[in-house]
Amino acid sequence: MSRYVLDQALAGGYGSGHHLTESELASRLSISRTPVRAALRFLHERQLLDHQPNRGYTLSADREALERVRQAMPEDEEKKLYYSLLRDRLAGKLPARIHELEIAKTYRVAPALLQSVLTALLQDGVLSGRQYRRWEFSETLDSVESERESYRFRITVECAGLREPGFRIDRERLQVCRERQRAFLKHATIHSWLDFFDANAQLHELLASASGNRFILGAVQQQNRLRRISDLSDYPMVDIDMLHQSCQEHLEILDAVEDNDLAAAERHMRAHLGRASDILERRVTGALGLPLQQGTT
Repeated sequence: MSRYVLDQALAGGYGSGHHLTESELASRLSISRTPVRAALRFLHERQLLDHQPNRGYTLSADREALERVRQAMPEDEEKKLYYSLLRDRLAGKLPARIHELEIAKTYRVAPALLQSVLTALLQDGVLSGRQYRRWEFSETLDSVESERESYRFRITVECAGLREPGFRIDRERLQVCRERQRAFLKHATIHSWLDFFDANAQLHELLASASGNRFILGAVQQQNRLRRISDLSDYPMVDIDMLHQSCQEHLEILDAVEDNDLAAAERHMRAHLGRASDILERRVTGALGLPLQQGTT
């Protein structure tokens, strides 16, 4: 729970002075208030939150302090199981539809731990279902050809979005995206692959939303859902040089959009997605010693 609050703050979801309540967090995560209360107390003891009786907590620490505490937190059993399920699904070791009892038998984990991880996967859009303890993994890019098709589709759709006559960017959201990309450039090694994926998804969906075309936004959101399992399964293998290059390209796109030079933004987007597609082809031919699933867009 403490990790969740810190991750949200570092991702730009919570700014300084943001009010945090037990009821809001418990409702958002579908858990009881007890672990939320303990997490907020933990963060308050580390001087990251201010507390006022009968008013709750507010975020008070700067980004450097948040990053320092987050980096010191060890990876937990929930995260290990979370990524094991992702990788095993992508490798075909788990079927698309599976009963909860089968998962428990395969991984030999405590019921409480399993429920927590399944709930996290549900909230992250990786799983659906839950009725009668039956779950279904979301569709994913599970072959090289599907990844090729995805890149060609994204080049067509995302570049078209930048040419829409109703394109209007939310400059406040653009600044949030820019700061997240800069944070990766400055402190890449302390961020997880999940952080990077979410920041990239946020950026591409921001630009799709700015197009004013609901169908373009829907298509980009669908692509992010399809990429989620394949991209997240590579945690924690993040090639820092590729990550830096991807962030630089994202910043070039954002700068062009902010300058209202949408033709330049489209060129940068086409080059950005084209480069990622080229990396995929180099992996296929063995020119890069990286997993086929790892993406940087």
